[in-house]
Amino acid sequence: MDNMKSTFNKLVLMFSTLGVIFTSCLPDPLEVDSIESAPVEMVVTSSVLPDTTIAILVTRSIGALDAGSDTDIQTLVKEIAINDAKVTITTEGKTYTLPLMQDGVYKSIGIPIIPGKEYALVVSCEKFGTVSAKTVVQPRVNFDTVKADVWNNGYNTYLAQIAYSITDPQNENYYMINVQGAKRADLVANMVNPDAYTRFFDDKPFNGDNFSEIFRAAPKNYYKGDSIAVSISTLTREYYDYLTVRVQNRMGVVEVFSEPVTYPTNIKGGRGFFTLHLPDVKVMVL
Repeated sequence: MDNMKSTFNKLVLMFSTLGVIFTSCLPDPLEVDSIESAPVEMVVTSSVLPDTTIAILVTRSIGALDAGSDTDIQTLVKEIAINDAKVTITTEGKTYTLPLMQDGVYKSIGIPIIPGKEYALVVSCEKFGTVSAKTVVQPRVNFDTVKADVWNNGYNTYLAQIAYSITDPQNENYYMINVQGAKRADLVANMVNPDAYTRFFDDKPFNGDNFSEIFRAAPKNYYKGDSIAVSISTLTREYYDYLTVRVQNRMGVVEVFSEPVTYPTNIKGGRGFFTLHLPDVKVMVL
């Protein structure tokens, strides 16, 4: 039972990142009268752990003033979780049912994630009806090289400096890179760490060529001897656009569940985003 609770807490943290971490702040709730609330909808969020476990978080939407900067994400998820849903994923004529783990999290091990294949998600419940979405897994791109060092800015700030290279395929590609602390003995647990640094970009400047860069992961301090995990994933254009809107609007995690409903979405009949990708994960010691 303790292991189940621990795993659930890690999944909640994973969903709080949504594959990316956004350093934004929400205003405190305001007292406003005579504003018509948007209809309550089903919100679906997907994630893939490094062991290719697929997890789907199913919740209801909330009002724009129902949460603020001090809102605890785990408490919020417990309050808005939908626990009576039927969640299925279909690919190549085979349908997999994802059982409820706890508080809106449905997960299943053993669903093959194959590049180029289409996956169809269907989520239904008595109160909110049925929503659906489809996604195609993008070809996996691995690191050619990756190295991590500690960088000191001279003012007692120590960042992880990442140098990497990839070979970009001859087609349109969109990338996401994550950097966060990791212990070799517990990679999955640490990959859901909410202190991750995330960057994403497209391949327009280097399409079909070798690409390399050096960047520094902020704002978390890292020190010599720390273990970190660096991962790269290829994204669909639709999910990349979704992430771009979030960053441009500086929208936080809580706002995924709340008004205004202006985000791009591939969820028919609801909100959120369904995506699957295959990360290349490298664990190393600074």
